[in-house]
Parts: sequence; C-alpha cells; structure tokens
Amino acid sequence: MAVPPTRRTGTLVLSGLLALAVVAGGGYVWATRTDDRGTDSRAEAETPVSGTLRVMLAGDSMTQGANGDRTWRYHLWNHLEPGVEGLDFVGPYTDPATTDMIIPVPTDGEAPTAEPTAGGPAGQGEGPEDAAAPALSPEDAEALAELVDHGWPGDDGDPGTGEYRDPDFDQDHNAVWGRTLRDAAASIGEEVGRYEPDVLCALIGVNDLLWPIGMDEMEERLRRYVAGAREGNPDVKIVLAEALPIAYADNDPGFALRLYSYNVLVRDLTAELSTERSPVTSVDIAEREKWDVAADTYDGTHPNARGETKIAAAFADVLAEAHGLGGPYPRPLPEPS
Repeated sequence: MAVPPTRRTGTLVLSGLLALAVVAGGGYVWATRTDDRGTDSRAEAETPVSGTLRVMLAGDSMTQGANGDRTWRYHLWNHLEPGVEGLDFVGPYTDPATTDMIIPVPTDGEAPTAEPTAGGPAGQGEGPEDAAAPALSPEDAEALAELVDHGWPGDDGDPGTGEYRDPDFDQDHNAVWGRTLRDAAASIGEEVGRYEPDVLCALIGVNDLLWPIGMDEMEERLRRYVAGAREGNPDVKIVLAEALPIAYADNDPGFALRLYSYNVLVRDLTAELSTERSPVTSVDIAEREKWDVAADTYDGTHPNARGETKIAAAFADVLAEAHGLGGPYPRPLPEPS
C-alpha cells in the first residue's frame, strides 16, 4: 500500500492530523521444527509446556492494520508457523480497521483537556468502554477524504469493509485503532486471562504521547500494563516494542521529546521488571531495521508493505534471541509485493 511519490509530502502532513488515533530471556520452552521435521537440539532442553504455543499481538492501529493491509502480523505468522509446532495467535479481535474507526488528534499545538478513550471495533468482541467520537473539523474531514481517495485504507475493495490483502494467516489479535497504553493497561489482565497467551508482544504508547503527558505517568502506565498481564498469566513472556518515529515529530518538538523519553523508559523498565518466571524484553524496531518514516509508512505514521515486514522481522529476531521461538527473519528483507 505504498503512497505514490507525488503524494508523499501531503501524506506526511496528514500524519499530524491522523497519527495513530485514526489512533514485545527465557529458556527454550517450545518445540521448534527443523526443515526435515527431525529433532531440533534446542527442543531437547525442555518439554513443551502444552500442545500449543499461544501468542498475543497487542497494540494500536500499527498492529491492527487497515482494510487492504497485510499487516505485520501476517508476515510474523508466515515466518513462524512453518517452524513452530502448535503456533496459535490469540486475542479478542480478527479484523483490520475500516474508515469509521478513525478519530482525529490535535494538530494545532493546543493541549486538550483529556485524552481520548478508544473503543473496541464493533462486532469484534468486547473492548474498552466506547467514548463518543469528536466531530471532524472541516480540515480533518478533508484530510480523511484525501487519504481514502489516494490509497488508504487499502488500494482495493470497499474502504468501509475490513478485508486483508492476503487472509492466509491466523488473524486473531488484540489491537485496537486509537488505543492508548492507558486503555490497554486497564484491560490487559482480563484479556490475558481469557485468551491465555504464553507470549505477549506489544507495540503501544505513541497515542498517549500525542497529548502532553509526563514520563512519571507513562512509567505508571507501563508498570500497570506488565502487572496486569501477569495477573492474567504469572508466567507470560512479554516483548515490549519502543514506539516508532512518526512524521508528526517534525512538527511538534514536544512530541518528539516525549517519544524519545518514552523509549528510554521502555528500555529501563523492561530491564527492571524482567523476572526469570516472566521475562520482559524490549525491542527497538527503528534501530534494528533502520526505520525510514518516508519510505516505511504510507502516511507518515502507519506502516506500508515495507514497514510491515520490518516490524515483523524485529519481533521475530527478538523472539528467537530471547525465547528460542523460531529463527531469525531472513535477510536481506524481501522486497514488498
């Protein structure tokens, strides 16, 4: 879903209008297949804890994806599934987002009085309590119309229908368009308890940072998120991604500073909170994959086909390194199709 080069400058500006509010070491626990279906020496260390390996991919619009996306979940599934016995993606939702899930975010530098509360997609199971969506300003409505007219969400099909570009993967997930870390921390305990993931991979937090917020509060939200996940499963392995850069940082130095500070916080807290029983690992996708906002997103925020592959590759490498789950992502990364 690459944006035509002639539209790129405009779509980078639109990211400030929409951003993300149209708004992841333990031992070798799971059996891993070899190419010839023989015995992998890593699997001899311990017996699999169960017949399945349940993985929950959680976050906001970057993880849910939009109509016409493959999503990075597709690429991670198709990388892991051939080599991991009993792989099962789990979560309360299955669909990508449609245009009716878009919520505008502030663009004029004025601090709002309160953060938005994201609701769960209609018909996709239970989510956080819905909040009334603010009315679109004429500028936001024009920006949304331009995105829809020029390839978002999805180059093919009806933008009002949630359809993946390629549905050949386990579509279960726990990502909501516009979700904040605050919202996610309030519900993650129940979600982990209900869907029982062995591994939780989360890319979350940038929506909170769009509003003026102190790092003490962001630290508290991260701590609640990890504690909530452990309430649902005391043995859950957690991979937390640092927030990816977005074009809006070029227009708002305050946001850029919050983004930087949050990522330092993710690295520091994962080291502090990690335990032998429930390891917590951070992943810096931007550094690992040399993230390029202009080349890896279609609107300055949301990943295009190239960006989706980079996110999947970073998570795959950390899952292999930290938990012996699958192998590293093939390099060089394949060209988007």
